[in-house]
Parts: sequence; structure tokens; C-alpha cells
Amino acid sequence: MKWKMHMNYCSLIQYCKAAKKLNLLHLPDDLTVMIIGKLTAIEILTSAQFVCRRWRRICMDPLMWQTVNMCDIRIRNAVEYKLVEKMCRHAIDRSCGQLEDISIKYFGTDDLLKYIIDSGCHKLRRLRLVQCLNQISDKGLYKMAEKLPLLEELEITLCLNVSGIALEAIGRGCPLLKSLKFNYNRNNTGEEFAIAQNMSNLRHLQLVPSSFNNSGSRAILNGCPHLEYLDLHECDIVEVEGILKTRSKNSSELDFTLNGLSSAAANAKPPGETGLVFRTT
Repeated sequence: MKWKMHMNYCSLIQYCKAAKKLNLLHLPDDLTVMIIGKLTAIEILTSAQFVCRRWRRICMDPLMWQTVNMCDIRIRNAVEYKLVEKMCRHAIDRSCGQLEDISIKYFGTDDLLKYIIDSGCHKLRRLRLVQCLNQISDKGLYKMAEKLPLLEELEITLCLNVSGIALEAIGRGCPLLKSLKFNYNRNNTGEEFAIAQNMSNLRHLQLVPSSFNNSGSRAILNGCPHLEYLDLHECDIVEVEGILKTRSKNSSELDFTLNGLSSAAANAKPPGETGLVFRTT
């Protein structure tokens, strides 16, 4: 037992000595790419690319910029706002049209959406716009949707000038859209019919809060036959029975969240239907 402990201790000492000699700059390119890939866009642009020429070369590779997450930041004043937007544009430029996933918080504008399209980023599959308030409008999204045929996931949260008009354009221009989160936007009226008539391939839908009633829920369920998840957890108007009766006509599974759903209704299933799953909030 003592001999084994001695051997383990010696192995640990040797490992520590080797670790001290390890130089990150001498790692193979594939490992370096994995390490840099764990950093945020801000960290790469402000720090990592200045480590050495080799790291800068890797940071200039368009494949490093297929995903750009600008949500993990805090903007405290107008100067930081402009700086972060400038860095976002720089990251878009680095992608050379290879951008597939971008998340923008606070500083999103119609001009920035136009910049993404004008930069040739037509391969975009995921777009998140969070707390952009009055800076993004129906017009900006309308023009952008025409150029994003591969978009599959979209989140629009707290963008107060966006309405069902933009959703109609997005539905027509983005036929592959499978996931939509449309939350806490001021113009949450009529969006259910825009979705039902233009987004037939949706699998995941979140509308918080929702102002529509049973007719709205029926329109969505009939217009989106592939829907697997529906989140209406701040909607008190829609009745559970209405969703049950409408969905019973479709055999695909539906997991939905509805505010005020009772445990009795949560466990209920319509006759002949076994694919429904319910969850309360």
C-alpha cells in the first residue's frame, strides 16, 4: 500500500513538472482552436488575438466566427454601447459570410440587421435579439427576412416596435423556421394569425405574454401541425379544453405550458389520444 502511494506521489510530481513546462503557444492548431473557441467574441477581439502572431492568424479564420454571442456583456453608458456595436460589426466582417448563429443584446438596430445581410451572411440559422427596445422595427426585420432562407431559430424579446407584420415577413422569407420565441414585445396583438398562416414548419413556439383567446390557439395548432412545444405561460384567456379538442385531431406529441392549468386538466387526455404531454407553471 505504501509502495503504491509512493508511486502515485512520484507520478503527481512528474505531472506537475511537465505542466510547468507546458506552453500554450506550442499546442497544435486544433487544440488552440478549441481553447480560443471557448472565449466570447469580446474576449477574442480585445485579448486573445493579441497573444501572438499564430493566435491572431487563428482568430482571423472565418470559421472561428460562425457563432457570435454578444449577450454576455454589460453596457453602462453610450460610449460602451457604440464600442460594443463596433466590435459586433468587426466580428461579422471576420466571418466572411460564414456566420450561422448570432445573439445581440441591448445594441441591436435596423442598421445592424442591414449590415449583417449586406455582409453576405445569408447562411444564418439562429438569430437572437434581446432587449433592443425601440431600435429594431418591423421594417428592419422585413428587409432582413428576405435574405435568410436558412434561418431555423429566432428569438425576439423586448423589442417594442416589432409586431405581427414582421412575423408575416419572417414566415414567408424563412420557410425552414422551426423555433420562435416572441416575448414581451409591446405589439403582441394578432401575432397568432401571422404565425399560423406563415410558419407551418414550427416545432417550438413561445409567446409570453399572449393576448389571444381560443380562436388564436386553434389557429396556431391547425396552422402549425408539426408543433411539439407551446409556451403560453402568461396567458389566462386560452382554455385547456380548447387546446385539447384542437390537438386531438393531430396525432403528434405536444408539450405545452399554460398559466392557470390545473393538475386535473394536466393529467387529462382526450379519447383516443396518447401523445399529449402537459406541464403547469
